[in-house]
Amino acid sequence: MSFVNDYWGGALKQMWQSIVNAVGGIFGTDQNDIDEATGLSVYEKNLIRSSWDQAMKNKKEFGVGVFFKLFAKDNPSQDLFEQLRDIPLEELKTNKKMKAHAMRVMASLQTLVDGLDEPELLMEMLRNVAKTHRGQKVFQRHYEILGEVLIAQFEEDFKNKFTPKMRDAWLKAYGVMVKGIMEEYDELGMQTHDSDDEKTTSSTKPTEPTIETTERESPECCKVTGLSVCEKDLIRKSWVHFMKNKNENATLLIINLFKMSEGAQDQFQKFKDTNPDDLVDDIRVRSHGLRVIAALNSVVDNLDDTDCLVDMLQHVAHSHHPRGPTKRHFKDLGGVVVATLDHAVGKKFTEDTKNAWVKAYTVILSVIEKEYDTIDGNANEDKVPDAEAKRNEEIRANGDVKKANTEE
Repeated sequence: MSFVNDYWGGALKQMWQSIVNAVGGIFGTDQNDIDEATGLSVYEKNLIRSSWDQAMKNKKEFGVGVFFKLFAKDNPSQDLFEQLRDIPLEELKTNKKMKAHAMRVMASLQTLVDGLDEPELLMEMLRNVAKTHRGQKVFQRHYEILGEVLIAQFEEDFKNKFTPKMRDAWLKAYGVMVKGIMEEYDELGMQTHDSDDEKTTSSTKPTEPTIETTERESPECCKVTGLSVCEKDLIRKSWVHFMKNKNENATLLIINLFKMSEGAQDQFQKFKDTNPDDLVDDIRVRSHGLRVIAALNSVVDNLDDTDCLVDMLQHVAHSHHPRGPTKRHFKDLGGVVVATLDHAVGKKFTEDTKNAWVKAYTVILSVIEKEYDTIDGNANEDKVPDAEAKRNEEIRANGDVKKANTEE
């Protein structure tokens, strides 16, 4: 029966594609029209989207497979990830931190696929990819190897359904992405190629997932998040509705953040001192909003996988702490998310749905706040030896001055 469904499903898709091509030709939208910015035809973009949609049906397994292949093909790449560095390759397939990182990268790739029809938005996202890897010793060859294993994962998962035309479309699109990232590397003065003596640097290691929650009476409630099956379902359904207009909602989310959270807009130098209402059509605002939505989408996807969920949130804390956002900003963001959902979902955003989101965000906030406290604690410990050394230096300097005065 599955074969019959697959056969007829493929036949119907081919028939539909023929109709689309014919109608497109009549109305001037040829499937072979080439996008000057990316070099991709409408047909190639559709091939990329359709194959990506299939992969995202099992995004966690797909993402883990990609990174397992990456580390197997280029073992030194594993050293770039401090949390994964010392884990045997075979154990990585079930490692919670591996799953969390894979989900983050899949979310990032999703935003790039979404931007295929908007070159300006796509380039803004690629610039952000470059900026987020600044100082992490990720070079051009790493992106190229990632592209190779991404294609290999498609081929493994979909066999002959991943056609040569799909492969060629992905190779072309991925080439555009790497080119855009490397151009931003050059613009920022970042190193594009590594040398033999390069060594990875370590960063503050996230703490093990711990969330303080009160004991729940209902067996249906998750012991970590406190969310019931029904509440998770309300969150997922409202999120599906929200994502139907994610471009518009991405902009609205950031505009609401600037209006509702004091000092939040000042965290963005490029938007500082600008009236939020004047930023509605700014592609950079939408680009950032889409990244926030991608992160929230990963949260929704992992409501049933709390290990992965917590690890992703810890990463959010580590990536934002050095940039300046405070715990208060994250607290404000919760209200912004709920308000934006309320506006976007409308009457379907019921009181029960709102309460479920508030409960979920309370958990999100608790993990981020705990990780902020851990980072601050580690930083204070590092400052102690420095402070003592400075004090000793001052004492020695004072002693030298007194000694010189005595000799005179």
